[in-house]
Amino acid sequence: MRAAVVAAPGGDVTVVDDVEVDEPRAGEALVAVDAAGVCGTDRSLQSGAMAYPMPLLLGHEATGRIVALGDGPGDAAGTAGAAGGAGGAVAVGDRVVLWMRPPCRACRMCVRGQGELCERSGVMSARGTLLDGRTGLRRGGEPLYRALGIGAFAERVVMPVGGLVAVPDDVPPAVAALLGCGVATGAGAVLNVARPAVGDVVVVFGGGGVGQAAALVAAAVGAGAVVVVDPVAERRDAALALGATAALAGGDARAVRGQLAEALGEAVVDVAIDAVGRPELVALGHRLVRQGGTVVAVGVPAADATVTLPGPLLTLSHKRVLGCFMGGIDPHRDLPRLFALYRRGALPIDRLVSAHRPLAEAPDALADLAAGRGVRTVLDIA
Repeated sequence: MRAAVVAAPGGDVTVVDDVEVDEPRAGEALVAVDAAGVCGTDRSLQSGAMAYPMPLLLGHEATGRIVALGDGPGDAAGTAGAAGGAGGAVAVGDRVVLWMRPPCRACRMCVRGQGELCERSGVMSARGTLLDGRTGLRRGGEPLYRALGIGAFAERVVMPVGGLVAVPDDVPPAVAALLGCGVATGAGAVLNVARPAVGDVVVVFGGGGVGQAAALVAAAVGAGAVVVVDPVAERRDAALALGATAALAGGDARAVRGQLAEALGEAVVDVAIDAVGRPELVALGHRLVRQGGTVVAVGVPAADATVTLPGPLLTLSHKRVLGCFMGGIDPHRDLPRLFALYRRGALPIDRLVSAHRPLAEAPDALADLAAGRGVRTVLDIA
């Protein structure tokens, strides 16, 4: 099959046509990929900013159709979705979102009600494999690893059934794809982690897909003002078009404070969200929010990055600094809620799509991402 692969950290992305994919085993499904979003994490994996096994099949934000199910009972994480659960059963022919962290419902974190931090599937996404340790992909007789346990820049992919969530018929493929990572992450950062009160002022650093989704949801839950900070004028314009109260070019703390004062007067910042993955933005957010305010780190920084905060203020300011992986999303619990918000018009995900490209143009889509062009590009694969 065709797929977009990278052979080594920092190497070129190449679309090839000789990748072999396994048939699904018990607890797995074979999915024909319809569409895949191009996420900043794909760029980080390709560039080597995130250490990861290579060679690698990129892509982890996707939707598709189930074309085959493996036989047998499988294991807990593989069959969580098939058994019913909060996500309901899936069957051959169903349209589904692919999710990198399928809850097993049996590990320590799942039992605590934090299926988004499932320990079993966490190993899968960290190592680029399936739950049983194999990759399910080969090229030239050698294993090909799967970006975050998925590898969706391809015509077909094998997935644990527990990592599949059925898509309503009236949700377009591009919208469903973005709910596989970026939009869900931004939305969950607000709904599950920051949880701003009605009337709060929310500042979002980063106007890409994750940041714009966070801004959209902050407005939907009643934030008093939503400010997007991004140095790229195109993304600031997009934020304003999507309903942000203000869009700022950013800079150091003094510059941002000045821009905030000009845009909002003397408004106090309650919540700051870093949707980029730059340690200095977490530190800047900590300086900007009020006493007792909340900073949420959503973007994934480089492996050797360190966040530095003023020691005394950690205690004296009573501010919260929270990590946020994948928006704290439990797919079977939260994706149906996000589908419902989209279908009601409260979460216009389709407006985040700035470009469509075929799979053959995956290298160009990643180049656009690196240059900050557009908000979200979707690869149309079917």
